[in-house]
Amino acid sequence: MADGSHTAIKGLSRSTTAIADLAEEVGSLGVAIADVAGHVDDVSGRISTQAGVFDALRRDAAGMTKGNAAVASAAAAAREVTGRARGEVAGSREQVERALADIRALADTVAGIERQLGGLTAALDRVGKVAGGINAIAKQTNLLALNATIEAARAGQAGRGFAVVAQEVKALANKTAEATQEIDSTLRDLTTQVKTLAAQGAAGVAKADSVRGDTNRIGEVMRAVDTSMAQVGTEQDRIDEATRAIGDRIQAVETRIMDLAAGVTQSAGSLGSARDRLNGLLGASEKLIGLTADLGVETVDSPFIHAAQEAAARIGAAFERALAQGRARLDDLFDGDYRAIEGTSPQQVLTRFTELTDALLPEIQEPVLALSDRVVFCAAVDRNGYLPTHNRKFSQPQRPGDTAWNAANCRNRRMFNDRVGLAAGRNQKPFLLQAYRRDMGNGQYALMKDVSAPIIVQGRHWGGLRIAYKV
Repeated sequence: MADGSHTAIKGLSRSTTAIADLAEEVGSLGVAIADVAGHVDDVSGRISTQAGVFDALRRDAAGMTKGNAAVASAAAAAREVTGRARGEVAGSREQVERALADIRALADTVAGIERQLGGLTAALDRVGKVAGGINAIAKQTNLLALNATIEAARAGQAGRGFAVVAQEVKALANKTAEATQEIDSTLRDLTTQVKTLAAQGAAGVAKADSVRGDTNRIGEVMRAVDTSMAQVGTEQDRIDEATRAIGDRIQAVETRIMDLAAGVTQSAGSLGSARDRLNGLLGASEKLIGLTADLGVETVDSPFIHAAQEAAARIGAAFERALAQGRARLDDLFDGDYRAIEGTSPQQVLTRFTELTDALLPEIQEPVLALSDRVVFCAAVDRNGYLPTHNRKFSQPQRPGDTAWNAANCRNRRMFNDRVGLAAGRNQKPFLLQAYRRDMGNGQYALMKDVSAPIIVQGRHWGGLRIAYKV
């Protein structure tokens, strides 16, 4: 009988040891799965980001295609306008050339008139000289007539006929003198007018010379415009060719981007499925660990499980005492109105029970940190993952503008509604053991285990007490 009992005890001992070993292996497996799942999450996140980038690239490529089409359309319209403009310029050039020829002919005519006016002035000068000579002859004739009259008077009756002739000669001389005076006056007027015309003609010739130079420059400008229009047409043809080539390349790039985006999206879906399966395996391993603990087998995690359960019970009792003392109402303790604290980054929030947890929880949470140097933190969260009161080392005042430092050192009054945080806050079983990677900032992660036990207040589930410790 004694031998049988001894054998049974030894068998039970071996079974217990085997279960403990199994629990440890399962725990290690869970940690490994958590690590892999974390990496899969990282890769999945990056691929999702890349999928977004590819989608943005696809939209940009589509926008570039539309923009290039608009450029091509504008280039075609510009080419059409340029063609019409070249035709109009060609027609205008012919008209301008004819007008320039007429202007040159007019300038030549003005110059010819100026020269003719010069000849007319010379002719008038000659006529004036002739008129002067006639006037001199008239004066001499008048003088001769006077002498003849005197001689006729001396001759008496015999010179009467001669006197009549002398009288007629005198009259003719007077008329000649009057005529020459009138001619001289007329010549002076004509000479003045001709000189005025000559001066105007000279000015006209100067202007005609200037106009001739301007017309030559206008002709050069018209030829330059025609040449420039031809060059514009050539450049527009090049633009048209370039836009077609760019359009073809953009189309090819867009096709490649769409193919890559489809591949990335498919990869993201596959990774999502893998992550879900890994999380399923992780959940299964955590359940196995829970089963071993339920069997009463001591494992490496047992001290942390017991500590979490004890601290959770103490917190529930402390809350109930506070309610009994009137320090808070039950509705306040279950307040779900999370009010943002302005100017905090990462965002911190307050509830009606935050002040109470600040007063009650430190004396329960802080001693748990001394359980092992593996313990990283011990803190209570409500059913939504809200952590009102953290350990003192993680409850520093925030530094304005230093989000990275705040994220590492100011973790109180924060929402931790990730998978692990929500599971810990909502678990109502005696305990929950989870494995996860903790984000340490700057791309660094630490493999952790998180054991939590439910906090019950007057029969209602308030949340859970979490103990996180290094693997």
